Amino acid sequence: MSASSGFKLPPSSLPDGIRVSLEKHIPICRPAARPEVSGDIDLHSISAFQKAANYLALAQIYLSSNAVLEKPLSRSHIKKRLLGHWGTCPGLILAYTHLTALISRLETRSDCKLCMSEDDRYSQDFSSVDETDCLRRFLFVTGPGHGAPAVNACLYLEGSISEFYRDETLDEEGIERFVKKFSWPGSGRPSHVSATTPGSIHEGGELGYALSVAYGAVMDKPDLVAAVVVGDGEAETGPTATAWHAHKFIDPSESGAVLPILHLNRFKIAEPTIFGTMDKKELLCLFSGYGYHVRIVDYYDHTTDHSLPGDEKIQCLDIDMANSLEWALREIREIQSAARQGEPIVKPRWPMIILITPKGWGCPSTVDGKRIEGSYRSHQVPIKDVEQDDKHFQILEEWLRSYEPHKWFKADSEQGSNFKLHPLVRRMLPKNVDLLMGRFKEILEASARLENLSPAVFMVKECTEASGMDLVGEYLAQVIRSNPHTFRIFSPDELESNHLGKVFEVSKIGRRNFQSDSSCLLTKSTRGQGGRIIEMLSEHTLQGFCQGYALTGRTALFPSYESFLGIVSTMIEQFSKFIKESKAVQFRKPIASVTYIETSTLWRQEHNGFSHQNPGLINIVLNLPKDIARVYMPPDANCALTTVAHSLKGKDHVNLIVGSKHSTPIYLSPEASHEHCKRGGSIWPQYSTHGGEEPDIVLVGIGVETTYETIAAVQLLKEEIDGIRVRFVNITDLMILAEQSAHPHALIDEKMIELFTEDKPCVFNFHGYPSAVQGLLSTRLQLLTPKSYGRRVNVYGYKEEGTTTTPWSMLRLNGVDRFTVAQSAARLLFEHGDDAEKEARTDEGLHVGSHKLVKLEERWEDEKRKSDAYAREHGEDPASVKLILENFKRESIKTSKLPSFHPAPC
Repeated sequence: MSASSGFKLPPSSLPDGIRVSLEKHIPICRPAARPEVSGDIDLHSISAFQKAANYLALAQIYLSSNAVLEKPLSRSHIKKRLLGHWGTCPGLILAYTHLTALISRLETRSDCKLCMSEDDRYSQDFSSVDETDCLRRFLFVTGPGHGAPAVNACLYLEGSISEFYRDETLDEEGIERFVKKFSWPGSGRPSHVSATTPGSIHEGGELGYALSVAYGAVMDKPDLVAAVVVGDGEAETGPTATAWHAHKFIDPSESGAVLPILHLNRFKIAEPTIFGTMDKKELLCLFSGYGYHVRIVDYYDHTTDHSLPGDEKIQCLDIDMANSLEWALREIREIQSAARQGEPIVKPRWPMIILITPKGWGCPSTVDGKRIEGSYRSHQVPIKDVEQDDKHFQILEEWLRSYEPHKWFKADSEQGSNFKLHPLVRRMLPKNVDLLMGRFKEILEASARLENLSPAVFMVKECTEASGMDLVGEYLAQVIRSNPHTFRIFSPDELESNHLGKVFEVSKIGRRNFQSDSSCLLTKSTRGQGGRIIEMLSEHTLQGFCQGYALTGRTALFPSYESFLGIVSTMIEQFSKFIKESKAVQFRKPIASVTYIETSTLWRQEHNGFSHQNPGLINIVLNLPKDIARVYMPPDANCALTTVAHSLKGKDHVNLIVGSKHSTPIYLSPEASHEHCKRGGSIWPQYSTHGGEEPDIVLVGIGVETTYETIAAVQLLKEEIDGIRVRFVNITDLMILAEQSAHPHALIDEKMIELFTEDKPCVFNFHGYPSAVQGLLSTRLQLLTPKSYGRRVNVYGYKEEGTTTTPWSMLRLNGVDRFTVAQSAARLLFEHGDDAEKEARTDEGLHVGSHKLVKLEERWEDEKRKSDAYAREHGEDPASVKLILENFKRESIKTSKLPSFHPAPC
């Protein structure tokens, strides 16, 4: 890589000749003296757009008023808090400008037409389509953090800001509002690209995800090209490193294409980047190995002098960038055309561009004797202390005026206005405004509705056993058949392990869409064109795929092992923030929810050990914005089917479903499971004593294995304590336990009392960390209790006691087994100071005497010791721990026997 003055780049030891074979070479001719147009590349308009956009980006960072410098600059015009990042802005503007100009050129060429109509977009019959004649739609994905001033500036000049923010018009008042809004309190316009940014599908706060989001966006969008700018700081992240492989999951016959633009300006916040210290040979070898055909557009190939974007002396860089984008689009068309004509290229080399520009290009070269342009000092706000330092203030004004704002934002006396945007700035824009990248239609339209989502046919009778994931797999196969172009499953290499393998039995499209392995005879039957399943051992990349797919109008499902899905917890948090912001933006339509299924849960990871036992994602999702988060714990297979079907219909939610892949009892009939899931929780009379009426104590099961053990605890109490009245409650929607103001699903106080009574002690046996339920309940149950001493409540759950052991031993080690739950209930019924041999009933309810309690605890502790000893000797659990449901007096659950809860809002 060439280097700017003062930047020493150690050479690599790779042979010089390697560049010739790996790099795409395009001859660049210098234009004649000041041409109006070079070929059909409108260099004058491209230059004007860049200068105006760079000015606006800079003005957003520094100015609160006097937006186009119609008056001499004064300190009263400067923002009190200087926020934003200048360093990446000029490169982003260069990329955005040239992509927009390319769209315009494609539009005006006589042989171009729309690639396909809306009706034909998903026909998958491309035999009559000439790819060289197709006009692609473009999407711009911004990777570099805090690059919003650049993107905002381009969106304002193209008219998209004014389209969606009607007070920011292309006039004097509008531009004042636009410039001031950036990073201004209460404006909703942060320093990074977000949901408030027209055309954006990526939350730019956390680095690493832009590339995978872009690839998710183009899946099943055959006419779409997503141009994604990846900063060289972002490129250091692990998620980006794996996402470079994402093109291997793109079938060019059915999907669009991603054009990665790696923007190298060599520096991050305080030091050089890894990629910035690599020479061109190293970069070419790396990205050629990833599978790309690389074109390098290097500022320093054209000049080593200081310049401003759009300057005539750097015009060859504009020609270079324009020709490189034309080449990239031709390469994309060739790859897609071959695949769509039935002759796909084996392992095609997709185009990518490495764009090298100075860090902070266009800012002052030095300030106070220190290098600014082309160094880390231009990363954020290059000139500081402008309010206090006269010299810095003067440098800032000279820098602002160097972009000639008076030329681009000029007075218009004929129209009676003080402001008019020079027509040269907008001449390069396409005439069809729907082609503008800020008008990307998928964010303006409702997400595609999934068809045929009823799970009823897959449900089984109560009092049998079934694997929830086996039934869900059969159901998802139906969803795939009915929605072959608007639904995908993204998962690590675990679908078979998680008992979801039925999805692979769908003819033609029930396949893994892994293009690099499409010719492998061993796996050909489950891989290839039209595959709805993507499996990759990078949860980060899969999460990016999910986000891009959902934010462009389709539905994504992400099943995984429970212990490892938490790897993407911060990505889920960022995605939920994007959803929350998008709901507050009028021009965005509801987004299809992303649904996560956690299976292979901690309670059945006894064979894999401690590392595979982690329910922490539940706590993460509980802390997401209240109108976004959904956490479901279906207790059996029928409830799992109902929950998955409900979640796939949703909009603007993050759904987390925790279920088991193992065969477990079916507690509820299909009709009862639907009603139970609609309520989120209910009393189960058939697993209570006395039908659950007038209980002495309430036992609550939340989760598959913990529900099983809690029902067994009810049986123990019934057998050992005469006359005890136990109510069993199951919770499947965790959010109903929250404070009323904390979540829309939260039950009102009257409904909480119907479930848990006003004052009876409660034992919660929970699948995950006890803190999750404790945080939801807080003091809510105590506040429902009229008595001053409050209510006695115990919460049990996973307490990090994991190892390689037997399934039931895992429950015992963590204190969620039936004996521990029964002991807890007996203790809560114990009245201090009573040494009675057995239980006694008073006006306040049933009390267990101390002698009785001691005997019960000794017996149940002995049972636990025996089970432990048996497991250590035989390597399996004793048969005695299997729950014999037939011991219960069985009754069919009928809606009339249950409290009349109002269904939770969806």
